[in-house]
Amino acid sequence: MTFRNFMCKGVLVFAGLALLGWLGQYIYIVNGEIDWFRLMLVYGIPVGIPHMFLVIPWHWDVSGMLCMIALCVIVGGMFGCVIAVWLGIRAVWYIVGFPISRIVTVHRRE
Repeated sequence: MTFRNFMCKGVLVFAGLALLGWLGQYIYIVNGEIDWFRLMLVYGIPVGIPHMFLVIPWHWDVSGMLCMIALCVIVGGMFGCVIAVWLGIRAVWYIVGFPISRIVTVHRRE
């Protein structure tokens, strides 16, 4: 495990997810309680944008197109939330694993 992986895949990802959660608390906290659907969308939409598909039917009316776009954003947000959880687990793995790998390599040299 390299220092670059530790920083890029560990610290920066964890800091980004923490910043997203801190800034998004104004969206997903309603009356002092967490709204889980909004929490999933706050974490899922920024992470799931590259995996999101937009189906825009051209022969529908405006309300039908807007409903289809909203459905695609919600489904993409749900997939993105799963991806965000995986990124968080991987970031913790890199943050914990890097010091352990350095300790093991130092002890192997001795």
